[in-house]
Amino acid sequence: MTMFRAGMAVALVFIGGIDAFLGAVVLGSALSTGTLTLNYGAGARATTEVLTRATDPSRFTQMTLMLGAGPLLLGSLAAWWGWR
Repeated sequence: MTMFRAGMAVALVFIGGIDAFLGAVVLGSALSTGTLTLNYGAGARATTEVLTRATDPSRFTQMTLMLGAGPLLLGSLAAWWGWR
């Protein structure tokens, strides 16, 4: 059981750190450029959506918080939880 807890702690620090880093990159990029580009779907059903702060500020803010600040906060909490 002790090895399992140690493995979980290492995994939380590692994955939480990656999550926090990617959230910080997305948040910093979105706030500095004012655009977010989302790609989803596959094959012929692939869709690209470009959100800009100037044309749709509420959706831009919502997606920036969800894709940038959310992973930054949750990843930081996971890394902190694993470290303690």
